[in-house]
Amino acid sequence: MSTARSASPFKVFGATTLSAMLLLAAPLVSSAAEGGSPLRSYLAAKREAIQAQSAQPAAPTAIHAKVTAESRSGVRRLRIGPTGEFQYISDSGRNYAGYNLGAGSWDSLVGTLASSVADEYIVQAAEQNVPLDALDVVFTSIPERKSESLAYPNNLSYVAYIDSPATAAQLQALKRAVHEKSSAIDLVTRPQQVSHAEVEYIHSDAVRDPTLPPGLRDFITEEKRPAVLARQAKPASGKDNPAEPQTLVARAHVEPRTGLRRVFLGKDGYHQQLHDSAPGLLGYGLAPTVEEHLLGVTGTCLTHIFEVQAAARNVLLDSLELTVDGQLSPRFASNIRSPARYSDIRYRVRIESPASEQEIDALRQSVEATCPLYNLVKDEQKLEGSIVRGAYAEATNQAR
Repeated sequence: MSTARSASPFKVFGATTLSAMLLLAAPLVSSAAEGGSPLRSYLAAKREAIQAQSAQPAAPTAIHAKVTAESRSGVRRLRIGPTGEFQYISDSGRNYAGYNLGAGSWDSLVGTLASSVADEYIVQAAEQNVPLDALDVVFTSIPERKSESLAYPNNLSYVAYIDSPATAAQLQALKRAVHEKSSAIDLVTRPQQVSHAEVEYIHSDAVRDPTLPPGLRDFITEEKRPAVLARQAKPASGKDNPAEPQTLVARAHVEPRTGLRRVFLGKDGYHQQLHDSAPGLLGYGLAPTVEEHLLGVTGTCLTHIFEVQAAARNVLLDSLELTVDGQLSPRFASNIRSPARYSDIRYRVRIESPASEQEIDALRQSVEATCPLYNLVKDEQKLEGSIVRGAYAEATNQAR
């Protein structure tokens, strides 16, 4: 079944919305009639969709996302797709002048990687005709400091909890195919050619109209700057008292009847995200693909670091909007001979500020030098994966 994306102007997801969507999207398939579990039935349908796509020529997919720093709150609103039909909120905690209204960029990155790995296991299992009855992927990262001014998530690893009658050899072959074919794994493990951000600079008045409500300038100066300076003032941890790295974790659960991936971010799963398949691969148009979201997350990180560096350098901002674009080669088509890969990743930022052009260019340079996910994509990372037999809930209960 393939459903086109909704024509509604936008969709913002919450926990209750996710549950309603999953119930509405679940097809009425009798597993007993199909001779297997709901996930096996889904894999059979996925295999047919892959075969149909593989018989047709295809062109690269354009990926577009826009991130806006929202006025007085500084919250980063991510709009995915050419019309921004899917939206996510990215925010900081209160200790960094945020409101915890949405997951931060680092947590979202780990969540999108968990979801992309889960998606690739499903796709490769369908292609190789490997039976699966349940699949969850738990992805972790231990961030490291690359320099005094740059740190980002690395030490990437995942555990795939797979309930399946397949042999050990089949599962290992499945894992090898996932690592070979995944565009997301390639994005973070191979250095990418990423453009410098192109800046559209609009000069604004040094003194704001006092009749206007507080805006982004007020957030940067009154809230973000004190938080940034407080962080910079903290003494560095000495060798005798090293700072404990904070492990990032996310779990992607594959809904067996739909293939939708529900992603639980953090150890408590406080924030949740939803990812769908592409329309030609049994997608329902309920959520963005993980390939779109993964590139969009790098945009939320860049936008946040523009706020951080503006606060640190005392550069006034009246508006801040960033777009990220890229190409993704076809996953399946009659005219391809290699796995899907990202290319032509580029960023454009629109800034309104009373600062000079020289100050804005210096701001851009400092952002690119310190932005975690911008540099993660440019650098080479290592990623390890393992498979544990059994459904995730059963494995958790046994561990207890």
